[in-house]
This record gives sequence, structure tokens and C-alpha cells, in this order.
Amino acid sequence: MKSFKSLLAILLALGLTISQANAYVIDTKIGQALLGNSGDATELAAMKSILDSMSVDTTNLVMDFKYDAGSTDFNVTSNGAGSWFIDIAPATTGYFLLKFGIGGTSATADHFFFENIGELDKLVFSDAQVQNLTGGCTGRNCNIGRLSHYNGFGTTNVPEPESLGLLGLGLLSLVVARRRVAK
Repeated sequence: MKSFKSLLAILLALGLTISQANAYVIDTKIGQALLGNSGDATELAAMKSILDSMSVDTTNLVMDFKYDAGSTDFNVTSNGAGSWFIDIAPATTGYFLLKFGIGGTSATADHFFFENIGELDKLVFSDAQVQNLTGGCTGRNCNIGRLSHYNGFGTTNVPEPESLGLLGLGLLSLVVARRRVAK
């Protein structure tokens, strides 16, 4: 029994080591645009336009968060082999955009739109998806200085008609129960 527990502990440790060495799943790029120094409203409209073309309902689409390069929450890390991740934890799958400065580059876009479907606790993208604007890595020194900010988009929660009906039914049953107790 002791050797079985030891073997189990070794296999568990080996499994954790292997899983930590795996690369993160890169999120799906859904579009790009050259928007220049646009504001939040323009970026939200661009995201809605891309999602509308994919037949995604954007009625309740909102910008959930925005982190600029100077923010303490601006943690962009190289994952090696030409991919990057932003270590955040969106509550659900959603969408995000990355805005880069493109001065002096041959890039044809500065805003890149993604669907977060890979790692739900990270936003993951590759150099190729952002026209190599990350600056790449030389040795162990990675440069992501061109990234201006990233935004996350989600939907507002709107009560569904069925939910409201169930709430009403629950309240009605409470009223009926109170009347029975009062009699």
C-alpha cells in the first residue's frame, strides 16, 4: 500500500510538471482594423461590427474592462515560441481587443479583435496574429512596448422572461403560504 501511495504521488507530481510545461491555447482572432487614436466608443462599435458580421447578438455588448500600459494590471508575458498571454480571469468566454502603436512599422492594422475561448483565465495571442507588433523576443528579453491597451467585452445580464415568471410564481407561493399560516 505504501508503494502504491508513493507511485501515485510521483505520477501526480509528474502530471503537474507536464501540464505546467504545456503551451497555452491561443485565442481566436476574429478581426483587425486601423482605427488610430480612437476612443472607447469607436472600439466598441468596431467590435460590434465584427460580431454582427459573424451573426453574434450584440444587443447587450459592453466594454467590461480596459487596462492601459501604465496600469498595475497590465501584465503581458511571453509564453515562448511567439505567443503572449495577459494573466486575467474573465468570468466567462468573451471578446477582447489589443491596441498597438504602429509608427514606423509596416503593419496594416493597429486594433486586433479576439474571442477568448482557449484559456479562460488568460488572454492568449501570437506574434503572427498581431502582425508581429509585439517586437518579438531576443534571448530572454521580450519587448511588448508597442501594446497601448487591451479591452474586454461581455454582455450585460438582462433577466429572461422565464426567470421573471419563476420569480413571480415563487413570490405568489410565499403569499399563499403566509395566508394559510395566518388562518
